[in-house]
Amino acid sequence: MKAIPLEETFEVEPYVTQGNVMEYDEKDNIVGESYDEKDKSLDEEFNNVYVKALDAYSSLSEELEFVEGKYKARVGEVSNQFLNTALNAAKEKANLKGHKDNLVMKETNKTTNNNLFVGNHEELLKLLKDTKQ
Repeated sequence: MKAIPLEETFEVEPYVTQGNVMEYDEKDNIVGESYDEKDKSLDEEFNNVYVKALDAYSSLSEELEFVEGKYKARVGEVSNQFLNTALNAAKEKANLKGHKDNLVMKETNKTTNNNLFVGNHEELLKLLKDTKQ
């Protein structure tokens, strides 16, 4: 087990948690077999779109106070579109993960047959004996 301070985990000021430590296994960070190179590249692409959209939003928000009054509404709309772009990237990444999880579940899903037998134990033994022959 590797111990890391809670301040690093939750990105809070140092010494707020008074030395409490959260422990975790290194193997918790290992991705499954179904995670391949294509998944990795898609994750990176969605993450790039997400980060760039949020960066563009924050830069436009900072510049909003310096924009002439009649253009503020339009700049606000554009910055909102950047937020929507970031949200859509996050949603698409989640949808892709959901679809992949569904495919994996379908591949590993086994059919369970619950057959009902009505009878006594003698009939069951006879039935089992007949099926072996």
